[in-house]
Amino acid sequence: RGNKADALGTGQLMIILACMGILIGGPNNIVTSAVAADLAEHPSIRGNKAALGTVVGLINGSGSFVAALGQIAVPYITDALGWPALWYFMLIATIISCILMLPKIYSELFGVDAPIATAKPGYAAVASAESKA
Repeated sequence: RGNKADALGTGQLMIILACMGILIGGPNNIVTSAVAADLAEHPSIRGNKAALGTVVGLINGSGSFVAALGQIAVPYITDALGWPALWYFMLIATIISCILMLPKIYSELFGVDAPIATAKPGYAAVASAESKA
């Protein structure tokens, strides 16, 4: 029993993969930009471009790292469990990411802001422009 993907030509697969890349890459860039815009308004980072750049870099870096881990997992999943298992893996990853976004979605929909975290004793705090003045 062959996979349906085996019956597709190279051109068709390339078009499908390009569409998948656009549909995944576009939202990824939008979410990253939205997070950066939200962080720019946060009182602990407002006015501190170095802190904002560090946080945005960590967000992008962690996203790229997890994406790389996913690509490393692809051959192991497909070899051990077949192609259908890969689609379930992607579905589960999407569900987990949606669950992790629920607090932000809730705060955006209902206007509830998370409390501002204060630095714990022994830890450094990021100084904002207001606290420096």
